[in-house]
Amino acid sequence: MLRRALHAFGYVFAHVLFLGADASESVVRRLRFAYRLVSVEIVETPRVDDTERTVFCCPYRDLAADRFGKRWVCHDVLDRVDDGYVTYLRRHKDIDYRRPRSCTHLAYCEKSDHCYSEVSRL
Repeated sequence: MLRRALHAFGYVFAHVLFLGADASESVVRRLRFAYRLVSVEIVETPRVDDTERTVFCCPYRDLAADRFGKRWVCHDVLDRVDDGYVTYLRRHKDIDYRRPRSCTHLAYCEKSDHCYSEVSRL
């Protein structure tokens, strides 16, 4: 129930957040703005081919960890909101937003507490 509500919130909020944003560059700027609104620390913003990547650190990774598990807020709660963004951007903007995931498999990303997301045209 909570997950569905968070997805719906993300989808509805995406209509406002991405209003007038039709290029991947403008979408990623607004995503980074949304990240900063919830106090996510953006570490790096490389462009890889035609993909905009955002490397960041979620300040909530240990919040409620003793009760729900490590990174519950980042990987369960905030990811459901991101899923709403993914749905909206695919349906209405032809943008591929690959929601945040662990940065451990990226060659240049050495910190295991970092995550990254990517945005590109479909």
